[in-house]
Amino acid sequence: MKNTDILELKKRYKKDNSITRIQGCYVLGMEKKIQTYIDSWFSELDETEQFKYLELIKKGFSGILGKNLQTLSFKKQSGKDNPDSMMSLLALRDSELKNKDILEAFYQSIIENYVSVSNYLILLIHDVYDVPVIGADQFKEDESEETYSFIYCLICPVELCKPGLSYHEEDNVIGARERDWVVDMPDVGFLYPAFNDRSADVNELMYYCKNPKENHPELIENLLGCSELPSIDDEKEVFHQIVEDVINEAKEYDTFEMVRSINDCLTEMAEGNLSPETVVIDREGMKEVMRSAGLKEEHMKVFETHFDEEAGEDATFKVDSLREKKNMTMKSDDVKIMVKPDSADLVEIRVIDGRKCIVIPMNSDMEINGIMKRIVDEIKGE
Repeated sequence: MKNTDILELKKRYKKDNSITRIQGCYVLGMEKKIQTYIDSWFSELDETEQFKYLELIKKGFSGILGKNLQTLSFKKQSGKDNPDSMMSLLALRDSELKNKDILEAFYQSIIENYVSVSNYLILLIHDVYDVPVIGADQFKEDESEETYSFIYCLICPVELCKPGLSYHEEDNVIGARERDWVVDMPDVGFLYPAFNDRSADVNELMYYCKNPKENHPELIENLLGCSELPSIDDEKEVFHQIVEDVINEAKEYDTFEMVRSINDCLTEMAEGNLSPETVVIDREGMKEVMRSAGLKEEHMKVFETHFDEEAGEDATFKVDSLREKKNMTMKSDDVKIMVKPDSADLVEIRVIDGRKCIVIPMNSDMEINGIMKRIVDEIKGE
């Protein structure tokens, strides 16, 4: 799914939205036991409840694509046209959440696979979106070209609120606040089927996780039957390892200059992209980046070998995930220097008195704990 697809769905969840029913259950995490169920007509909820449910749903559409939000594909099963997990989700969607047996089986599957010691709420909606036609001027027209039917599931932690003091109006005193169980923002969630290019794609789903480093692979693998995609951090780590291996084997290159040039090439590619599509490069594309950064043809074989070993011959990378947007960092055990990418060309590596040194011209006033500016003024005076 693209950002435009996600945003189009997210915008639907206002007060006058199309949600008819809210389904779900409250689970005691330690006991893996359902304590109570939710089965409510959305229109019958009071305004405050409606707002809170919509807040939870919209949060599940929030985040960075490729980090908090991922499009996942189902793993193939031998001897079957469609995986079991995909067929279960299709049955759940097609039932419009009206079949109690299918709902109960779905809840139990989550309980069996979701690892949590805390209590949590499983929230589930079914929705139907009449996808409007987009005209040549990019404005929506009234007629619909497709009806997109989907389910959306969220798992929200439920925690005791923090202890504190509050005003007790009946007794007119300040006393301990009564602690109750509060539903927090979603930990994970998924949308099925995926809304790819403004159309239903039953072969994929959108997966949300609050913390990309704790994305509950047990749900991805066992409940959803999908293959987990590498995160932005994972992609960057593999990319860094490839470049590091090449530079260490082909020792004639200056590490700082090579890394800076690679980042410049990636930034130029990302910022030059005018389409909403994410720029993705494969091994050949990465070779062009390395070539532009100064890697000689005689070392391309070295790059190909390490690319295949670290990432795999058919691997692809999202350009925007690889480039450094904020700071390039140089550090050793005792020193750490951070430079903005567009100022990285100011940094030089020179040999001074027989030692390799990082040289940064002081063309403007600088401060180190408020002292350096005065030192610069003294130097100028001298």
